[in-house]
Amino acid sequence: MKSTNYYNMNKEKKFFKKTKTKYNKYENNNRFKLFNNNTSKFFFIILLLIIIIQFIIINNKSKYKRVKYDINFKYEEYDKDIIPDKENKISKRLTELEEIQYINGIIRKNKLKTCLEIGVGYGGSSIVILNALKDIKNSVLVSIDLYTEIAPGKTMGYKVYENFPELAKNWKLYTGDQPHKILVNLNMKFDFVLLDSAHLSPGEIINFIEVLPFLKENAIVIVHDIFYHFWHDSKTKFYPSCISLIPAIYGDKVLIYRKVGGVSNMGAVFLYSNQEEHYLDYFLLLLNFWEYIPSDEQINDLRRFIKKYYKDNEYINIFNIAVRENIAAYQKFQNNINK
Repeated sequence: MKSTNYYNMNKEKKFFKKTKTKYNKYENNNRFKLFNNNTSKFFFIILLLIIIIQFIIINNKSKYKRVKYDINFKYEEYDKDIIPDKENKISKRLTELEEIQYINGIIRKNKLKTCLEIGVGYGGSSIVILNALKDIKNSVLVSIDLYTEIAPGKTMGYKVYENFPELAKNWKLYTGDQPHKILVNLNMKFDFVLLDSAHLSPGEIINFIEVLPFLKENAIVIVHDIFYHFWHDSKTKFYPSCISLIPAIYGDKVLIYRKVGGVSNMGAVFLYSNQEEHYLDYFLLLLNFWEYIPSDEQINDLRRFIKKYYKDNEYINIFNIAVRENIAAYQKFQNNINK
């Protein structure tokens, strides 16, 4: 009886052990499958997140980096390309050697073809740009000025025709109208623009808003007379447009450092892509005080242009506020003078 019970107990024990082992094998196998499944999902999600983050980083870099032009060059190396000026033929408005070298160097280093100039004057800067373009195939300079004469009997840019007529073959000169009215009919995109017009607010600020839709994605903007307000001989307050514009433009700022006297009177900005993200910055500059008020016709033309090329109503609203408040402030200022 004892042996039978012992035999039966031992048999049951072995059976229990065998059953438990099978259960444990099943349980462990199930856990292993479950672990694999969760791990796969986890690593898949992590991998997907890494890919998305990398895509965002690469996309952002491509959006904001300067992708086209070289700004790291020694502009004095372009002396050999400068027009000899032994007879002082180039306009005295642009006699700084560093400025001439810089404009010439930027164009020739980057082989720019389509250049724009707002504000012509005697034609000094026109001569420098045209000379830089003279051996670049299919190149052109478009020069625009609101006025037709620089002096009685002297048309805008007359020094080009008088002193360097051979350069005029690459020149298109338009005078007597606002820049945007001329640009909308040209069907051109520009690599480069030199802003050198009023120097008074809103001057170059409005000019930049006018030309921006016609600039290539990574164009170069040069603003002349950024220190003009320090030299102005007016006894009244002076509200500059040039130095206000340079810090606001979204891109690489490149100033010209002179061997004598420090920073030169010219600044350049190599535009970043996605300028539309910074339109508000440019329009907010118009809320500064204006030294002069454009005519009603000019203001209405600008309104139509802004509505067409800057779709967001916020921009035209800012422009309208700037016009309204500056007209009121200008009238108040005139009334105080007359008292």
